Amino acid sequence: MTNLLTEIHIADGSMYNTMQIPDSLYKYGTAKYLLVFRTFHTDSLQFKKSMKYYSRKPDLLAKMYEQVATNLKQKSDSLNKVSQIQIAKDTKRREDSVKKLPKQPVQAKTADTVKAKLPAKPFNYKRFYPVKHRPNVDPIK
Repeated sequence: MTNLLTEIHIADGSMYNTMQIPDSLYKYGTAKYLLVFRTFHTDSLQFKKSMKYYSRKPDLLAKMYEQVATNLKQKSDSLNKVSQIQIAKDTKRREDSVKKLPKQPVQAKTADTVKAKLPAKPFNYKRFYPVKHRPNVDPIK
């Protein structure tokens, strides 16, 4: 029962990624719960009966939920460990890629080189000036 509850809570947690519209929760949630029930060879009616039984015995339910909490913690720790390993591999691969790049010479920027790169004429920004109204122009007939 603790493994079933663990998987049910994982399915509940995965529902936070979907939009919280009742129709979408029903559509996506039902399939997840049915998959969990099929995995543990049970159905929703048997699950409800079991939860009703254990809710009458809070000491057993508390012990079960302690085990569920440790199971969830172990699963999250293993996922964190895998993700840290993947991040370390990606970082090493990036560093190796950067080392393999050819070295480019760095030029010192002096006043002479900056002046040499400036254009000879200033930029012409006429398109940003307001259009002048010319009253002497004949309108189009």
